[in-house]
Amino acid sequence: MQTDTTRFALYAAGIFLISFAGGLIPLLRRWSHSQLQTLISASAGIILGVLFFDLLPSASPTTPHFFTAALAGFILLFTFEKFVFIHPHETEELSAQRSGLAAYFGISFHALLDGLALGSSAMIPGLAPVVAFAIIAHKVPDTFSLSSILTFFGYSRRRTMGMLVFFSLLTPLGGALALWFLRDVQPQALGMLIGLASGTFLFIATSDLLPHAHEHHEGRFKNLAAVIVGILLIALARHSPLH
Repeated sequence: MQTDTTRFALYAAGIFLISFAGGLIPLLRRWSHSQLQTLISASAGIILGVLFFDLLPSASPTTPHFFTAALAGFILLFTFEKFVFIHPHETEELSAQRSGLAAYFGISFHALLDGLALGSSAMIPGLAPVVAFAIIAHKVPDTFSLSSILTFFGYSRRRTMGMLVFFSLLTPLGGALALWFLRDVQPQALGMLIGLASGTFLFIATSDLLPHAHEHHEGRFKNLAAVIVGILLIALARHSPLH
């Protein structure tokens, strides 16, 4: 148990630092609206890549009612964004911030699932390094995308930094929960959680992010290319020998 805890602590610390560093990149300079649109388009591609190359293949074949859970995740985030966070007289700025919060909620849920995988793998020495690398490989694009999304939707730099710190802690927190409390969890239960995360990712990409790829006629083909590049990045990471 002591070895498991030490191994987990090392991986968790590395993941936290890399996650936070990735989120700082979009904050190092001011981005124009056009550049942020391109970043948002790439973010949509990254999220779609994670959904179709990681989440769906990992659990859907072995989890009963997986797609029912995915539909529930989609409806859950739709309800939060359109009915819970809504205000009948909200300004365009508040509406945009609501979309940013919904994206933050969905991506954070996926970060917790990463933590469950990390904590579980820490109990198996041969598996832990591979799982940790797979998580680290998409943490930089995840937090880069999240920081870009929050910036695009009007969040201040200070508030974005605070939200990045909390987000970066979620995977270590999820790992701690798995390490201490979920030793005997059934694989189907984790599969249902992945299904919920898949639904939230689908909603974020299609409802919140992709519409900005063709918001203006100018630059729409560049934004389409950014979507494809984002998908390809995850595809390459998924099929790398170290994944």
